[in-house]
Amino acid sequence: MAEAILGEYSQELFDEMWNIMERDYEFDYDSDEVVKRISDPEFFRPFAERLLAFYNEVTRCNFSVDEAQADLLHRARRLEVSLNRNTIKSWFSGKREPKYGDEDRARLFAIAFALELDTAQTERLFHKVFLDRAFNKRSVREFVYLYCLSNNKPLYVAQALISRVADAIEISTNSDQTERTQYLADAASRNLDEDALVKFVSEHPHNFSLNNTAAKNLRQKLIDNLTVGSAGRKGLAAQEFEMRRTELADDKEMPGSYGRTLSSVDFLLYMIMGADFSRKGNEEILSVRSKLPRKEINNQFPDKQSLSMENPSSYMLRKDIILLYFYDYWTRDYLSRQNIGDYDGFVDELNDILYECGFSPLYIGNPYDWLFLYCCACAVGDYTPLDKFRSILAHD
Repeated sequence: MAEAILGEYSQELFDEMWNIMERDYEFDYDSDEVVKRISDPEFFRPFAERLLAFYNEVTRCNFSVDEAQADLLHRARRLEVSLNRNTIKSWFSGKREPKYGDEDRARLFAIAFALELDTAQTERLFHKVFLDRAFNKRSVREFVYLYCLSNNKPLYVAQALISRVADAIEISTNSDQTERTQYLADAASRNLDEDALVKFVSEHPHNFSLNNTAAKNLRQKLIDNLTVGSAGRKGLAAQEFEMRRTELADDKEMPGSYGRTLSSVDFLLYMIMGADFSRKGNEEILSVRSKLPRKEINNQFPDKQSLSMENPSSYMLRKDIILLYFYDYWTRDYLSRQNIGDYDGFVDELNDILYECGFSPLYIGNPYDWLFLYCCACAVGDYTPLDKFRSILAHD
């Protein structure tokens, strides 16, 4: 698997996911193998391997780590792209991975310019290597990157334009209406001259002051639907709780709410994961970090604090939406008793939602995404993806 190109690698992961599910089913869903595979450092490629595989794919070469970084630095010098030699060396060697902040995102874009990638290749670099979306069209910097990569303009032009549009926004007196993100993306992709681009930005300053608005609104809508409910109906978390208590009426170990308010986010997290992950320092409380040590999963895993943040990062928001929609979709399926949900339906619907939020689609090579895709693959009869997810988190 380690030497396969990215497309082949994704297919191998997909096939192996279903093979693990079949073996898991044969052993009555004891989750032993899946928990081991999730934590196995060889099962998912680390960033350095993803980066090298992508580099060889787009250059159509078979470079070693040393050859790839030397080739990249050579291309960067030729195109006047500033890249820190130590950073590039540490990324290719695996000694360090990029962080999900503006500084390292800018370095990824610099690699895209050094390789003279088009926008589709740049999106692939971010989606399948960095495991995050490429272009935030409401960021002035990334809007300009999109424009320049769409029109084959070098990085030094992008940097000059970023300064110009920032100045244009600062002095703009326009009071524009909120436009759809796709409207901004279309403008950046058109073959405008640079003056026209600066003029466009100066006419839409409000739109470049917004940050993940659609995603934050959707996250809140999901939280409200799951907690307080609507139209006289309780939230889905409370509905699931009551139905499961009815099913376990004769069980002496019937779960309780343990003092939690049924319309609270605290209770919602309890229902999703079968334990309260919002408290710290209690040895009796399960920890995502101890159960699922892979950092792509537990880094910024949704919790009570993250779900209440006013301005979370896009990386955090995407994780929140995936978890919340997973619970929303499969709880509706459970409550309906009609088996209305299935793997393909979940993937298609969630990908549509992620697209509307400006986020990248589910990717099986992302360990966080893989976890939820695997749970959805385990939907057989009365055994739901919710059961699978909770059993993984409860696994010893």
